Amino acid sequence: MVIAVSIILFLTVSILSFVSIKQLQGNARVVNYDGIVRGATQKLMKMELQSAYSGGVDVGARDALRERLDAILHALDTGEGLTEETQNIIALQDETHSGMIKALLEKWAALKDEIQRVRGGANPETLYTMSEEYFKLANDTVFAAEDFSESQVDNTTTILLGVNAVFILFILVAVIFIVRSMAVRRRADMLGKIAYIDPLTQLENRASCERLIARYKASPPQGSVAVLMFDMNNLKLANDFLGHQGGDQIIFNFAKIIGNEAKDFGFVGRYGGDEFLAVLERADESRAEEYLQRVNSQIAAYNSLRVNDIEKISFAAGIASGTLADNEIDDLIYAADRNMYANKREMKKSL
Repeated sequence: MVIAVSIILFLTVSILSFVSIKQLQGNARVVNYDGIVRGATQKLMKMELQSAYSGGVDVGARDALRERLDAILHALDTGEGLTEETQNIIALQDETHSGMIKALLEKWAALKDEIQRVRGGANPETLYTMSEEYFKLANDTVFAAEDFSESQVDNTTTILLGVNAVFILFILVAVIFIVRSMAVRRRADMLGKIAYIDPLTQLENRASCERLIARYKASPPQGSVAVLMFDMNNLKLANDFLGHQGGDQIIFNFAKIIGNEAKDFGFVGRYGGDEFLAVLERADESRAEEYLQRVNSQIAAYNSLRVNDIEKISFAAGIASGTLADNEIDDLIYAADRNMYANKREMKKSL
């Protein structure tokens, strides 16, 4: 009887472990893509507003980003992936999050209509106001997904503790259960970290960037903050000639350099496919320039060892600084992003 019960409890723990890991993976993916919806929509709004005011933003790039957001929101709502990227997105079984996604879809439809009006010549002020309301709802959606994920972890922990109490009655099985419980907890912690780490570069991922932004909004740090936006050049050419593995290696090497140079005094994260965000606390623009100079020096050394120009790293960068008492972190990121695009335009002119 002891053996039979021990086997049943052992199988119960194993199944619970597998299910909890799968749930955590799915939840982490939803948190990540909620953050992508929030950030990518803001990026699209910046592109649309920039195009409305000054032009120069390719309509194809804007439409591609809009189609990507369509696919992600559809997957978050239904769990049905229409593209390769969205195949593994699940629909959270949470009424709060589900309701917010449906509200996002409604506002997203209105935003797309307003985008078309602005492209037709309408005043972009309404689009800006609508995008701000959308961002707040998207931000709340991210937090709802995080809360649900945390509640799932709590529920799983409660169940495992209950099984542990039963294991106490069976000495031999109790030993096995304790070992497996520790393994499950370690795996849960690992998955929690994976949710905020970019698998290619091993830097913080977009969800981690958004988490940092949210923390700065809730509790702004003292002193000046410097923000840098990086955007890599010629990656399409590298992917075409070297394959995506070669392009990924270039991204990895660039990420390693900017991460190492900011080590111990700044945050560096992968903000998008070839975009990176660096945030330096207690740093003004001159310190950010020093950091950028060190990066440029390391990039120059790296490139000097490459014979083929396609293998060399090329990037544009923009800097913005100020105190968060006077600025929103979003404003500094937007300013750095704008300066980065200005730098990219200058680089193109010099070619």
